[in-house]
Amino acid sequence: MAVKNFGTVHLYGVAGTVTNATVQSFSNNSTHAQEAETMDENGQVIELRLDDVRQEASISLRYQSAYTIAGVGTTLSYDGTTWIIMGVGESETNGDFRTVDYTIREYEYITEA
Repeated sequence: MAVKNFGTVHLYGVAGTVTNATVQSFSNNSTHAQEAETMDENGQVIELRLDDVRQEASISLRYQSAYTIAGVGTTLSYDGTTWIIMGVGESETNGDFRTVDYTIREYEYITEA
């Protein structure tokens, strides 16, 4: 049966895929690695410079038998972005599927080969 939408339509589910795994969740947070302020004589900020956008994210996968869990320092491609894997967590539960959670990062001025 086809999906039926009523009212205001919102985006649903996750945006990308990973080969031999099913993405369960993805969350992303953008920050600046470089922040500089100038204060006047009264200690009030009168200038702000932000540079070097850093994206830190986490992604949770349920993986298939053909999937190889990536190691720290390797890369993962998701939704058109190549991420550096900063942390890996695995979980196994009786009566449920195995899951791997990656802490990933993308830097504005680093291009992964």
